[in-house]
Amino acid sequence: MSEQNNQTPVAQNTLNKKDQNTVDVYHASCQCYFRIETLDVVLLSESDARSFDDKMNKLSMLVEKLHQAKKDYSAAIEAYGKKQSDIENKNELIKYKEAIAKSEETLDKATKSLQQEIGEFDVQKGYNPVVELIPLEPLKKGVYGRFYSYIKLADYDDFQKSGKLNIISLKNFGGEDIYKKDSEDNVTGIDIKVLSDKIKKAQKSIKEMMDKKTKAGASIDYETTLTDWASAWNKEYTGYSQEGNYIDVSAAAQFLRFSSNAAYQASWDPDKKSASIKGVAKAELAIFTGKVDASIYVPDRIGWRLKFIINDENKEANLGMLRTKIDTGLTGYAGASAQIEGNLQFVASDGQQKIMGLREPASRFEERQKGVVVQTEGAPPEVARVKAELFAGVKAGGKVGGALQWLKPFNSLVEILPGLLKALGGDTQVLEQAIAIQKSKEDKSHLGEFTDFASLSLGGEVQLGVGFSGDYQFVFEKGRFKFHAAGGLCLGPGAKGDVQGEITPKMFKEFAIWAVYQLYGIDFKHFKIIAKDAFMALSYILVMGGEEVYTSYFGNVAAEYDTVFDDFKEFMSTQMQTLLKAKSDSENRDNFALILDRDPGAVYYFSPEGKGAALYILTGDGAYDRIDYENQGDGFLPDTNHYRKKAILTILSSIQTQREWRKVLTRMTPDGTAVLSAKASEYAELKVVKESENVLRKTLQIGFSQDKELNILIDKLALRNFNEVYDRLKKNPAFGYPFSPNCSKQYFLHCDDSPFYSSLCYFVPEDPTIKNRLESTEK
Repeated sequence: MSEQNNQTPVAQNTLNKKDQNTVDVYHASCQCYFRIETLDVVLLSESDARSFDDKMNKLSMLVEKLHQAKKDYSAAIEAYGKKQSDIENKNELIKYKEAIAKSEETLDKATKSLQQEIGEFDVQKGYNPVVELIPLEPLKKGVYGRFYSYIKLADYDDFQKSGKLNIISLKNFGGEDIYKKDSEDNVTGIDIKVLSDKIKKAQKSIKEMMDKKTKAGASIDYETTLTDWASAWNKEYTGYSQEGNYIDVSAAAQFLRFSSNAAYQASWDPDKKSASIKGVAKAELAIFTGKVDASIYVPDRIGWRLKFIINDENKEANLGMLRTKIDTGLTGYAGASAQIEGNLQFVASDGQQKIMGLREPASRFEERQKGVVVQTEGAPPEVARVKAELFAGVKAGGKVGGALQWLKPFNSLVEILPGLLKALGGDTQVLEQAIAIQKSKEDKSHLGEFTDFASLSLGGEVQLGVGFSGDYQFVFEKGRFKFHAAGGLCLGPGAKGDVQGEITPKMFKEFAIWAVYQLYGIDFKHFKIIAKDAFMALSYILVMGGEEVYTSYFGNVAAEYDTVFDDFKEFMSTQMQTLLKAKSDSENRDNFALILDRDPGAVYYFSPEGKGAALYILTGDGAYDRIDYENQGDGFLPDTNHYRKKAILTILSSIQTQREWRKVLTRMTPDGTAVLSAKASEYAELKVVKESENVLRKTLQIGFSQDKELNILIDKLALRNFNEVYDRLKKNPAFGYPFSPNCSKQYFLHCDDSPFYSSLCYFVPEDPTIKNRLESTEK
């Protein structure tokens, strides 16, 4: 069983490690079966056994074909993904696309054939059930119970009604239950002694029935067969105390084992290491629980391009290549639906976000490559709600984890950062570390990778209608950045539901990188994907300290935007206050400048609002600033504002486009908000920009004649004439490249969007073989 696209596919069962023989469809014509959930021994006459087997073989063949089709489809997409990085031979991609299209058709046919056989999927009740049987007749080479067998309940009932089945229930031979249960009626084990006693008591009845109905006498060792099966399940359960994982013999779990191709994979003997599963990422069935743990990339591993409309100009804005990585425990009918159906959907059950299959046409690879336009207006999509019974196979299962990922087109947000550090007179040790990190990243064989920037692990809680709008949006609520996305964006066209999650402190830095880079990608226009309060909260948190500050809010789970704004005002007031606190103000400005000087790459995370507020701090000038010895630099001659001027130069050299320059300089205010309204004229904006430039120029000229080092630095960064700086800035962003200081050669080389952006990603290969010995996925 493996994962691929929006299912949990394919398995390959290896019977002999030496010669790598794989399972062909094989079922012996058995006259005896054991029905697990009813404890029935089922006997057939010789003449009826063949037609009974035919029914089972048909189901098994359909499942096997579906798994093989998924495996082939996954291989075709993998081959295409690897070929994408071969930029010189892009024209050869067409044959790889054709291979994907062909495998898609095969997968569609295999899916529809199985769907037609098993019937419709009901989101409240699941599928029409199948009956799970253990063959009791010794099979090929005398191996007991090599395969599970499955038949539709409707067919089973037809055989029973016609009198073709002779059933002996072990429940009639002693009142004790073979299943050990806890206080909540969950099966925690199989009492092998009770099972053995029941079989011994039933032997005489079974022998009499066999003598009447079959030529194969009573030589079958029922006791060994069934106690081996029970021992295998007990062995795997021993010590397995994680909540929600217990032996499951429900119809839902049986259907999941069927859809997972368990009949081809499972051996009862836990000492045999021959069965294997090869999967894309993680995908493994815990047979005794009826639970699949899987990592699924949707809409596929390559991802797709998201775009939205900038309303003021009716242009498409690029959000880059995105995909969703789902880590989930798929259980019961829900897990079976995720494997059989062609699509996934997010649903709500018991107030938690879960996932299951959706019987809708699956999205086409060619369609996904064109990308999708995100709607930024209107209400978010509704989540389908289902009854808890559908997930009852494993009570704690079915929750959704994972992350939103974007194709990050660079290893480092800022190119030639070591050179910038050196130019700014950075700490030698920091410089050496930066160069070492940069070199190790340059040595990688790939140029970019899909990176987590938002987590789906919200504890499964559904919080619909809390400030959300449109198909895709981030909000700030209760100390956390949260998001929702339409299922169709994350899972593919036609997918239902609303995907929800949050930004964990661990992901905060990547989220900030993603947000500022997307803002750059639309040339600092209104970023409707992030709610205004959330955007300002992000800007303030970054200026106040970034991840450490966010961690405190995240753990508190109480802060709203107003709290962050009040904290920011307090932070700013400690930087800029009355003359009565002039000494403290100056020291605070010094400390803030030193933070930026030691880590100049941090300013690239700042939004225009953050950069504007930072410049406001650094250009502050109080009564104590001129005599503050900490504010005189480290040279032989004193230089007032030495560190602050370096920090200002760092910020100015980080500005990427002409529009960003205007936005930053019109936001040199205590809270980073614009001086002008959004409807202000271009002339009014230009006037404010010139006023801010004068403030910056005056600050940079303080002590200028005494600071030859700074004079040289200004020339290096080409920041002597602001008119020249503005003229050299790009009129449009160049998406697909890292940021570069606007005085660098790299900055001028990256003029247009990267034509190879979607080919930059290192393509994760299939994982090595995962062993499946009826063992739990947690071991």
